[in-house]
Amino acid sequence: MDIQETFVKNKAEFRDFYERVEKIHASIIDQGMSTQGHGFDHDLLVAQYGYLIAEAEDERVGELAWIAGLLHSFDRHFSPLQEKKLIDECLNLVGLSESDNLDVRVALNKHSERNDPSDSPVLVALKDADRLANIGAINLIRGGQHRPNIPACIPETVGSLHPSSTFRKPMSCYDATFYNLEWEAMLRLPRAKKIAEKYFNFIREFQTLVVEQFRETGLYPWPK
Repeated sequence: MDIQETFVKNKAEFRDFYERVEKIHASIIDQGMSTQGHGFDHDLLVAQYGYLIAEAEDERVGELAWIAGLLHSFDRHFSPLQEKKLIDECLNLVGLSESDNLDVRVALNKHSERNDPSDSPVLVALKDADRLANIGAINLIRGGQHRPNIPACIPETVGSLHPSSTFRKPMSCYDATFYNLEWEAMLRLPRAKKIAEKYFNFIREFQTLVVEQFRETGLYPWPK
């Protein structure tokens, strides 16, 4: 079964769950709230990547990573109490065993944390899947959605990180792409590493083209 067939299968098997998650994301837009770059499109990618990279190791882990992937952005949109209520509601539609339910919840709680040797297989898959979804071509658009209050770039420092930038607070969307490259060493599943190669190369090529655009307009190196 290929990955598209898997999507069709999972969507049918967990139809009530899938449709409820989709409606929750739609309500975020209907209320005029920002997706912050974490809309349903992103969660679909994370879910699919989670299954794709984990299935080779363990099909059940792939299914649980798929379920967790569709829920993993709720923390971006809702208070902790609201998030828990919605996750409870959605997971009740799946009917997981107590053990599987706990694995998904722990993965959701810890997916933004640094790698830890004690991470469960589901958490490892979710972390890797989220990183994969954060480095593809679509991420250039998402970066602007997630950070609408900072500039696309700071012309004076094109070609390198602005000295005041940090991972949590980049000075520009361009600066954020440098932090994306740090994930190259953080991926753990073999299939995730293989998939990621072309996307890390894409980020580097994108950075090179930004420099070239400023160079051909006389703005790189920054005129003294």
